[in-house]
Amino acid sequence: MQLLLQKKLTFSSYSSTSPQIYHQYITRLSQICYRNVKKTLNLEINFSCGIISIRRLRRRVVMRKRVILFIILLFTIFLFLFSLYQKNLIFPSKDIVFVPLDSRPVNTQNVLLLTNMWGKNLILPPSDSLDYYKKPANFQKLYSWLKTSVSHKRNYAIVISLQQYLNGGLIASRQLENYTQYKEKLDLLYSFLKENKGKNVIIFSVIPRVTPSKEEYSDKLKRFSYLTDKIDLFHIPDDIKEKEKIVSSIPHQILDEYINLFEINEKINKALIDWTKKGIITTFVIGIDDTQDYSISNMVARRLQEYAEEQGISDRVYILHGADEIGMEITAKLANQYYRQSPAFKVIYDVENPEKTFLPYEGADLKKIVEEKIKFIGGKIDKNGDCLLYIHTRQNPGIKREVEKYKNNGQIFGIADVAYTNRADKELVEILLNLDPLKILYSGWNTPSNSIGAVISEMSLKRIMDKELISFSQMEKAIKSFIAFSFIRYADDFAYQAVVRNEMYKWAKLNNMSVYDIELQTASKELAVKMGPILEKLKQKYIGREVKIGRARVKIKNIEVKVKYPWNRMFEIEISPEITLYNKR
Repeated sequence: MQLLLQKKLTFSSYSSTSPQIYHQYITRLSQICYRNVKKTLNLEINFSCGIISIRRLRRRVVMRKRVILFIILLFTIFLFLFSLYQKNLIFPSKDIVFVPLDSRPVNTQNVLLLTNMWGKNLILPPSDSLDYYKKPANFQKLYSWLKTSVSHKRNYAIVISLQQYLNGGLIASRQLENYTQYKEKLDLLYSFLKENKGKNVIIFSVIPRVTPSKEEYSDKLKRFSYLTDKIDLFHIPDDIKEKEKIVSSIPHQILDEYINLFEINEKINKALIDWTKKGIITTFVIGIDDTQDYSISNMVARRLQEYAEEQGISDRVYILHGADEIGMEITAKLANQYYRQSPAFKVIYDVENPEKTFLPYEGADLKKIVEEKIKFIGGKIDKNGDCLLYIHTRQNPGIKREVEKYKNNGQIFGIADVAYTNRADKELVEILLNLDPLKILYSGWNTPSNSIGAVISEMSLKRIMDKELISFSQMEKAIKSFIAFSFIRYADDFAYQAVVRNEMYKWAKLNNMSVYDIELQTASKELAVKMGPILEKLKQKYIGREVKIGRARVKIKNIEVKVKYPWNRMFEIEISPEITLYNKR
């Protein structure tokens, strides 16, 4: 044991490393023990004294060998049992089977990069089995792929979007016509889940957005939704009268379709809550798509929450605001469960009363949305937390001073930019890019829930990287994924959404092209031209920078970027950065 201390082969120094290290440990231990045995055998035998006989010496050697072998056996058993406890150390499950909400990059590429950050692989369905804009997914191909993929023993979790599986994607789920075969598909899903009972299965569903897909009567239907929820809560006579007038002004067929969409969604979600109670679903997540302070969406969510509580499984059923970021939040939750982490967040708001602040497209106050997402991923609120989250609503004109105040305090620093919807605050981003974009984790895309959920997930995973919990063999891939995710946020949220998108809208109009029905190759070519100069400037903010991950230091050598439209519309883009690091010295 003294030799072990001298050689610094303490168990604690290997407790969070790969199985290869344990093999090296046992090998080294055996070598030390062997040398002790050899040393014993080479003892000088003083025949002249005649005190120690050859027979006695042999008995001592045998006894010493037995003691050493017994010690080796004890250490081996101890390490093996500990490795079973730390499941990630021996024969780790590395794959997450993932059926995305739809085929857009935010629901595929972004989730993949975040999953790489904690040392796992995201296994996605083939592109020809997924949805494409208004075209629903190919159910037979998707179901066949799912059954094949889960048969592998390397899977750590199975994550399924109910809307992709049942309706063929998020957009398809907004049309009642895509529910015609839902009972048969649910029967197949139930059988699939029973076959895979005991596996870590997460299913996430989305309550439809408040805005109907058909623009006709859209404003009246939104008002109808608003009043329906408010009456359910408060029963105000004036609201009841106003609702009656609105109902009489909307054709019955249109109103019935709108109501039926929410009713069938609630029915299906209740069925999956029952399945969760039976134990064939590990975790069930329900998202609330674009909504408002009062809406049928909120009313349905309230009923589902009450139903889960009645079934006694509210700890396994989560209701979250937002939709597109849920895949990112799920991979962060899985990571924290896998490594037994609970990140602590100190949250700074630039508004005095976040609990009274309602932002566009949200059905809850700002404080509730932030805290529900932190709780979901396995985190907690702590004024001394090692993750500092700044919520930027543009109410604080001294944001530059605030960033300078917090950026060097040793915590993981993230900013959720919710000043505007569907784009970044340009003034804020310009401040951040003049500092170090890799030290300030950022998100400012689409809705407030989208931005908040994305940056919370990234901060949580960056913390896992900094604590060096992932294996050494996965670290380089994790670092490149971290850099790529950071670059995408600034390139997409800022460069495209806040700057170039309006230019592309103007270009489309001049070329007699609808922004919702573009000629894909022509538009993507023009996009690359318009994005080129701003991407070059953005690359210079990254190239040459040192990235600090725990004790590791790496430098970015180059970033090659490709950009295109993933669907034949101009709302979103796909950015593919290829990161090159300098060789280690």
